[in-house]
Amino acid sequence: MVTTRKQNGVVPKPTAKALTADEAYATASDEDDDGDFKASKKRKVSSSKRQKKSGNATASGSKAKAAAKPRRRGKDLSLLPTMPLDILYEILSQLTPKDLLNLSRTNKLFRSTMFGNQMLTVWRAARDAFDAPEPPDGWSEQKWAGLLFETTCQSCGQRGVVNVDWLLLRRACGTCKRGHLIYGPRLKSRFPDYDPEMLEYVPHTHTSAWTKGWWSTRTNSKFYWDEDIEEVAEVYECGYDEYWVEQRKELVEERVKMVKVYQDWREQMDKSNGNATAENREKRLEADLEVITVYSDGIYTGTPHVTNAVWSRLRPKLEPKVQKKMNERIMADLKPSVDKRMAILAGLYDAYLGKLRPSESCYCPPVDFLRVNPDVIKVVEADKATDITEKDFQPIVEKFGEYVSQYQDDMEKVFLKLMPVDTEGVEDPLQLARVVLRRDRRTESEWYWYGSNNVDPEDNFLIGRDMVCTHTWAKRRKMELRPGVSVDMPSKYEFNSDVSKTCSSIITVAGLPPATATISEMDAKDARFVCKLCVSMNGYNVFTWRAAARHVWFGGNQNHSMRLATEEEEKMSKENELALREGTKAWSCNHCRAFLEPSASRTKPVVLEHLKSEHGITADDAKLDEDYFVNQRCRHAYETPYQIPEPNAERLKCLCYNCRSGPLILHSKETISVHCVNRYPFKRFEDLISGADYEIIPRPSVGEKVVEASSFFGELAES
Repeated sequence: MVTTRKQNGVVPKPTAKALTADEAYATASDEDDDGDFKASKKRKVSSSKRQKKSGNATASGSKAKAAAKPRRRGKDLSLLPTMPLDILYEILSQLTPKDLLNLSRTNKLFRSTMFGNQMLTVWRAARDAFDAPEPPDGWSEQKWAGLLFETTCQSCGQRGVVNVDWLLLRRACGTCKRGHLIYGPRLKSRFPDYDPEMLEYVPHTHTSAWTKGWWSTRTNSKFYWDEDIEEVAEVYECGYDEYWVEQRKELVEERVKMVKVYQDWREQMDKSNGNATAENREKRLEADLEVITVYSDGIYTGTPHVTNAVWSRLRPKLEPKVQKKMNERIMADLKPSVDKRMAILAGLYDAYLGKLRPSESCYCPPVDFLRVNPDVIKVVEADKATDITEKDFQPIVEKFGEYVSQYQDDMEKVFLKLMPVDTEGVEDPLQLARVVLRRDRRTESEWYWYGSNNVDPEDNFLIGRDMVCTHTWAKRRKMELRPGVSVDMPSKYEFNSDVSKTCSSIITVAGLPPATATISEMDAKDARFVCKLCVSMNGYNVFTWRAAARHVWFGGNQNHSMRLATEEEEKMSKENELALREGTKAWSCNHCRAFLEPSASRTKPVVLEHLKSEHGITADDAKLDEDYFVNQRCRHAYETPYQIPEPNAERLKCLCYNCRSGPLILHSKETISVHCVNRYPFKRFEDLISGADYEIIPRPSVGEKVVEASSFFGELAES
């Protein structure tokens, strides 16, 4: 094969093969370098590139060659060996033994430099910096540094091998130990031609890859490395003299003697590294002792030696907790300023609501909904040294209407997600008469008595968009604005399946389909209902459909059942409901916010008098829904049932054992029938015997106090 030359006429020499680490250690003690460094050759250009260059030159023809642009030299260490020895020694003396080993493996030039005799002082100085013991006889400084400071298996190259067998002076992984260690009595199974007596001259150890726990402390078991056996066998089989025997015995004895020295140094190194790790950990903790301590989760419960490697694994887990604690501390310090600024915002929001008609403003959410707005957060959570005034909130005030509309749109989406599955396809499921919502009960715990909810029905019985959107609740839910920072927000809603079933039964009694009947259809029908059970000595109630559903559910008795009122009962109820409703505290002024809150609502005469005195509108001129309106927040009070009197009803007393020993409870025929049937399922009222199961009580005299059955159970359910 013809060898071409470069343009300078020099034939390139073949590149030498790089040596491995083990080859470097094996030849380190035999090398003798005078310290003269040869200049590196030019980089060899591949034949393909030369052909491409030649083709380009031919294609260019007679064109003049452009001057070659000088190539910028990259960053490398090629000039390091060319420095004067005193400067080179000063640089290398700053490195650790492990760094010197890595430098010697860079290329052949560095290897020859670092393994030269003139560098022995550098290696010794690096070893003395760690108070490491002297290398054994026959060991070079480089090979000894590799054993002491590296964590690589010397046989297979596996990383992470920490422990060194000081009797064998080897760092080996478990796999290599299983493959190379030979138990003394089993020498013949591996080397049948070797004499077992020669093991006296071979270094041995007392542990193998299988020995653990108590067995690792035994010293009567001897394990030998197969390569050491073969090295001794070469001399032992060919013949040996007394000098060789004494030399081998001294080597084995020296190994056993120096084990304690090596182990003490290793323990001192581990302790020093542990102290350095502890210092690093303390520096991390000193960043903010209030945020994280040594007792924090993941540190106190984890490894006591938190190295950089361990910290890199712990950091992703601890950072969220640290961030949370930091946010809590910052917000606790900022809370007085935040409360003051939110009070300013609340005043501005009230002024905005004051410009709206009360019948419109009651649909607006409380000011808490603005707390999570990014524009509000930027102003409210500004540095406490910043003086925040109403002027800083003006850009937010100008967008109040936009924020309220966005909140109402978001709530509509929330309502749709709460709807039951069987409402899919309905255009506006919130307007179905059987759809009932309530405030989220997870805001606070509730107590139930025989299935009866102990909280106000206004919070658990919300039918239709008007009742839901105008409803207010003093309880607030906590919303996590960011880790460690929670803010008060209006409570959420949830679907009330129990009341929905009750409403479906009422709709069925009214003669409409429960699946599709709307609130407007039920209001247009305007039917009246009577509870079959709740008939007292003083009369019985006639309910609207909302009041009937509330009565059945809130009474806590599954035996409540409704019937349609007769024409006479419905007529009597409607004739008296007008005066009854005008006397309930469910009316509000539509010109000011004086009676807007549920607790501030007043009767219709009071509101009309207010219109006349405060706004100059007489009762004759006042118009419903324009000057005054029925507050939807008080809908339950507005639809109070009308009681039809029944003065001639008999009063009955149950004579069972429990009723005899308890308070005097009087029943009507309907209530005692249910009472006794619950005790005796196969009995009807016609089966009850007067004088044995019940007795008739005469009408009370003036001043006598008795408890009626229907009112007793109602009071007990609401207590």
